[in-house]
Amino acid sequence: MTPTEFPRVWIDVGADQGQKTLEEARADPSLKVYAFEPNLSRALELMVRLPNYVVLPIAIAEQDGCANFFVNRFDAVSSLLPFDADRLRQWIGGDVLSIERIISVPTMRLDTFMKTADIERVQYLKIDAQGTDLAVVRSSGARLRDIDKITLEVTITPTQLYTGAASKGDVVAYLEAGGFKLIEAEPQTHGQEENLTFVRRPTA
Repeated sequence: MTPTEFPRVWIDVGADQGQKTLEEARADPSLKVYAFEPNLSRALELMVRLPNYVVLPIAIAEQDGCANFFVNRFDAVSSLLPFDADRLRQWIGGDVLSIERIISVPTMRLDTFMKTADIERVQYLKIDAQGTDLAVVRSSGARLRDIDKITLEVTITPTQLYTGAASKGDVVAYLEAGGFKLIEAEPQTHGQEENLTFVRRPTA
């Protein structure tokens, strides 16, 4: 199949080890998954697993180019954003989180990628971008209308773990204004974060 022949396209931003999308791609060869993982060591572990699971060592951001990436001792929390020091001291499990190094990674807007890859519609966008989840959504620009379902992560503590991260209220307001409805909020990380799932409201 060519990319335009796949009946369903998913995008996984912050794929890590493919926990949320790899097995779905394995179970359904007609599903095409584009998995973005800017941590190259993680991306290499995912590559060449499946012909319908395309791994790209790129960070999705609001600008095409490059940006600093804060690599954490605990790989899954590496981010384009630094920690807020005060919140990190209060974070349950924060004692195991520390920045090991800062590297430069390529960045790409989501609408740029969708245009370049000739993607007409995305049935599911999963985001776990450690504080930049709303920025990923915003990077879709006008192509947000071509996305059917979104799952992303928000911090629900009084202040954000990552400096500059959006609050749950900001995320919900932006997506509701973009035609989405919040259908699920799943607590995680000792109640400090939630995975929010939105679906596009049907048009009249």
